[in-house]
Order: sequence, then C-alpha cells, then structure tokens
Amino acid sequence: MITSELASLIIGIEENVRPESEYYGKLVEWREKYQTWHYGISLSNTHFFSLGTLENQELQLLKRHDIRDFDLRILPDVKSLFESDEVIERLKYALRWLDDLPENSSQKTITGRRLAFLILTGNPDYEYSGDIKPIPPDRSYEDYLKQVSPKLQHSKLGDFLGNRKILPYIFLFLFAFLIVVAIGLINDGYGFVTDMPWLRGILPLLLLLLIIANVAIVSNWISNFKWSGFQKKSFWDWLQLLIVPLMLALGAFYLNSAADFRDSQIAQERKQQEILTDYFSKMQGLIVETKKSKQTPGSKESNSEERLLLEFRPTAKALTLSVLEQLDGKRKGKVITYLAESQLITVDNNKLYPQPEINLYGANLAGMVLNDVDQVETVNKRRLGVAITGADMTDSTIKNVRLFVGSQLRESKFIQANLTDVYFTNADMQGVQFIKSQMTGVDFSNTILSNTRFDNVETTKIIISPDTKLDDACANEGEIVLNTKPFKKGEINLDAISIKKCEKRLESSQ
Repeated sequence: MITSELASLIIGIEENVRPESEYYGKLVEWREKYQTWHYGISLSNTHFFSLGTLENQELQLLKRHDIRDFDLRILPDVKSLFESDEVIERLKYALRWLDDLPENSSQKTITGRRLAFLILTGNPDYEYSGDIKPIPPDRSYEDYLKQVSPKLQHSKLGDFLGNRKILPYIFLFLFAFLIVVAIGLINDGYGFVTDMPWLRGILPLLLLLLIIANVAIVSNWISNFKWSGFQKKSFWDWLQLLIVPLMLALGAFYLNSAADFRDSQIAQERKQQEILTDYFSKMQGLIVETKKSKQTPGSKESNSEERLLLEFRPTAKALTLSVLEQLDGKRKGKVITYLAESQLITVDNNKLYPQPEINLYGANLAGMVLNDVDQVETVNKRRLGVAITGADMTDSTIKNVRLFVGSQLRESKFIQANLTDVYFTNADMQGVQFIKSQMTGVDFSNTILSNTRFDNVETTKIIISPDTKLDDACANEGEIVLNTKPFKKGEINLDAISIKKCEKRLESSQ
C-alpha cells in the first residue's frame, strides 16, 4: 500500500463516519449467495469498511448500495472491550500498522476475519458463536432522513414554528411575558422575593431566555421578507449582533434592580427600627409619668408596686398590640423581652389572683425570634412568670429561654414553632396547640398540659416530671410519642410518653 492509498482510505473513513448511526463501530459480515463471507467495520448505516474474507485481505470503502443484493448482517454480541469511537480509531491505526510492516512480514497478509476481530476485541482468533442480526436492505425515505440527516426530517413542531403567520402571535405572547417578568423584578418578585430569595436569581435568567427567544422569532420572521435584505442572516448572526448590547442592558437592569432591592430592604429595616424606637419611647413616657405620680405627696399610688397607672394601661395595651402587628419576628422578641423586664406582663404566682398590668391575650407573635432570655427577678429575688395567654406564636423560633418558667400561656398557639432548650417549668399551658412543632430539650416539669394538642410534633429529650399534668392531652393525627429524658413515675422508669388520639366530642341535643 502506497502512502497516498493509505491517506485516501483514512480520509474516506473520517468523511463517512456517523456516530449517531445504529451500526456505527459494529462488526458486520456479508456474502453473495453461497459465496465466502466478507468482514468489515460499519462506519454508519450506509457505509462500511471492508477488511477481507476468511482467506484474503481486502481493504476498501463500500457503500450499502454496492452490496445491496448481498446477505448483510451485523454481529451484535461480539464482546468488544472498546467503545464505538475507539473501534474506528483502532481501524485507522490498523491500516497504518499494516503499512509500516516490512514487506516480508508474515503479518502483512493477515486475513480479513482475523484483522476484524483483532480490531474489535484485540484477539485475532476470537471465536464467535453468538446471534446475528440481519440488516434490513429497505428503509422508508423518512427513516433514511431520520438516520442520515435528522434536521431534514418532517416535523409538525417545525411546521408550526415555521408558519410566518404564527410568529407575530408567539412574539407578542413572549414579549408580554417578558414585560411581566421585568415588572416582577422591579416589584421584588410581586412580594414573593422575601419568602423565596431564590426567585430573584431565577427572574434575570428567565428574562435573558425570553429576550433570546424574541430575537430568534424576530430574525426568523424578518428573514422571510425579501425586501429586508436579511434572508441570509441566521439566528446566530442576529445573536452575535445583539448579544453585547443585550448583555449590557440586562446587566444594567439587574444591577439597578439589585440596588433598588437593597435600598428597599434598608428602608424597611429603618422603618421597623423607627416603629420599635417610637414604641419604646411612648412606653417609657407612660412609665415615667407613673413614677412621677407615685412620688406626689398624698398620692394613693405612692406605696403601690404598679409600674403603670390604671388609666395608662388601656393605652399601653393598644400600643403594644398595634406595634406587634407591624414588627418582624426579631423585634417582636425584643418587645416581649422589654415588657417582661419592665414587669408589665409578669405575674407573681404567690398572689391569690395574679394578673399582668398589660393583658396580651390574642397578641400576634407569629414568627417571633426569642433567644437567651432568663426568668425575671424582682429586687427581692422573687422570680416572676409572664402572662401571654391566647397568643399566636406560629413559626416562632425560641431558644435557650427561661422566661416562661411559672408563666400563664393558656390557649396559645405554637404551630410550626421551633423550640430548643425552652423551660416551661410550673407553667399553666392548658389548651395550648403544638402542631408540627420541633421541640428539643424542652422542660415540661410540673407543667399543666391539660387539653393540649400535639399534632405531628418532633420531640427530642423532652423533660417530663411525675407531676406534669397531661389530662386530656391528645393528637388529632393519631397517637404520638414524646421522646423524653428518663424519669421515674412511681416504681416505673420511663423514657417516653404516649399521647393518645383525640376523641370526637358529640354534643348532646337538648
């Protein structure tokens, strides 16, 4: 084989390989009726490289058309160690190897079959006894296009998108959607960005994709008009032309939007702080006025322990309930801490009928963040509880808090609350709702939990004492188990408490 012949064969292989073809890189054999079998490597479904027969070596490129009347088969079960791409590379190197061998080399005349199996398996004496798969000689025109040139195949979607009358409507729809997304970016994702921060990252990407889609539609539509002079312009030409200004515009828009969002967050933070500061100022004013009144000679409140005059309490309650509706969770926690330390919501359980000076029944404490707050002590070292009955503490995060020791928390809602190292020791928690809450290291020693609901709660190392009252505590979603620290009840050591399913209460007709 002369050098030009070798180069021609290798070029022929490289020009006719089709990696997407079904038979690419497979071993094939063919023969005319009752004649010797020929062996080769499939380059595609239409081109094969012949290596020779059982006796001879025949190196040539063949088309399916050249052997259309032959019995052509594929050997699918040959256990090749190589991928199809590697098989084609081994074929090209086999041709170079044969060309480089000395003329008197015995391997120069290797048979076609041995050469085929040497390329496929690395073993020229490979014994093949598997099935064969006849290659069908006839294919429909559409099947042929599907295998050889899929882009020329008929497509209903292509017909739809290629319809010039449809393009303006698609463009208008995508353009309107683009405007919606852009407005969403400007308006902080229509109010969802705070709850879903990932939305802010998705909206710019969606905006870019919509711009590219609109460019594609416009370029395709304009190219249909001969007078436009853009018939030969492809989508990529348009994209290369517009990509730089588009990216600059999108970058400027995104930076401006990010700056607006940051300014909005700063303004919101400032507003929240102003509301909290104004509240503290007004409450402090009421406390100061009370102290002045108590210092007045002859005043009936002079010996009283009250922090607020009776006439100030409705105002203080209204101010507090109003401000709790406006503040975020972190600042709600600060309000509760302030009221407790000011002894405005505390109760002395040593008194016969302990009542707080500000009644927070029904207060909105949803999302409250309360961390590292100790129990309130008086100057006489008397420990006080707090009274927050009927409050909504949904989604609250409470961690390392002793404030609720000896407190009145009846009918409060701890729905989806996260409670870690919280002490409810000696607290009155009748009718409290723990629904989908996570509780770790919560102390219920001597706590009244009568009629409390535990639904889908997750508990770890809950502390229960023998005096903890769980009368009529139940779970609507079926019986649950509170995982507790080991404690002794009578003569029995327990490490879990079962909460039964709530029974339906039927009202008797009068």
